[in-house]
Amino acid sequence: MASDMAIRMMAMHQQLGQTETVSYLVTGQDARAIQAIIDRGGMEAYMQGMAPGMTISVLNDASVGIDAATMDVGADRIEAAERVGGTATARGIQRVISQDADWLTLAVQ
Repeated sequence: MASDMAIRMMAMHQQLGQTETVSYLVTGQDARAIQAIIDRGGMEAYMQGMAPGMTISVLNDASVGIDAATMDVGADRIEAAERVGGTATARGIQRVISQDADWLTLAVQ
């Protein structure tokens, strides 16, 4: 469960327009809207001939983010747009880049 400080930090990012609402999709459950900080720096993947990827940071929390302990990498998905303002599409969670008690950073493609 993310700390109150981390939740306040995410709220600050949201007020500054630095987050986007994405959908977290778990098989057999309804999609859940969460706030994410998205880095669309997918040029590395593009140069390797792969689809552009993105890195997303969310709270490590079952109610307002994604719980790392129950997340299923490879099966769970994130619905996000390739470009700001674009149409959101479901993308697979490829791997966990980093995590701590408050935050979870994921490679999504």
